[in-house]
Amino acid sequence: MNKLKLTLLALLTSQMMLAQNTMESGYRGFFDGGYTIGVGDFDFGRFEINTSHGYQINPVLFIGGGLGMHFMPEYETKGSSTIPLDKRESKVDIPVFANVRVNLINGKFAPFIDGKAGTYLTNGGGLYLNLSAGCLMALNSTQGVTFSVGYTIEELEFQTFKSFISSASMNYTRSPRKLKTEGIALKIGYQF
Repeated sequence: MNKLKLTLLALLTSQMMLAQNTMESGYRGFFDGGYTIGVGDFDFGRFEINTSHGYQINPVLFIGGGLGMHFMPEYETKGSSTIPLDKRESKVDIPVFANVRVNLINGKFAPFIDGKAGTYLTNGGGLYLNLSAGCLMALNSTQGVTFSVGYTIEELEFQTFKSFISSASMNYTRSPRKLKTEGIALKIGYQF
């Protein structure tokens, strides 16, 4: 009976070891998608897809870069009148960013901290920052599924109320202005 238990324990342990992510040095890629819940003055949500590629320096540190596609809905803020103060059409924004990921432990379930910093290539540019914490669930020695929660700061271009054309008319002009938006990002991803 002891030999049977020992054999089963050895088989189970070997299978668990195969499922660990060894985080060997070399190329590493990430693909994630999710939803950012807007908070603060501009509380509009947006869907996003990002991919990062780079080098796993050691089991702890990844450095790379990437780009994304963020699907922004139409949004406007109201002042004390019926005229929107800040307005933004529905757009697809494309950020390009540097990416650093720190793995806190190495195992089948590995927590990590991830940071992205860059700029938008489209719609007037602007800052893109995301700091998140999450967990990797290893599928084998190089692949895994990730879950993360983070905080995002973005500078997006809005069309802002400038002035009325004349005192006898309600017609008005707008001018572009970058405004800081914030959000809580919920993402699921794939590591390869």
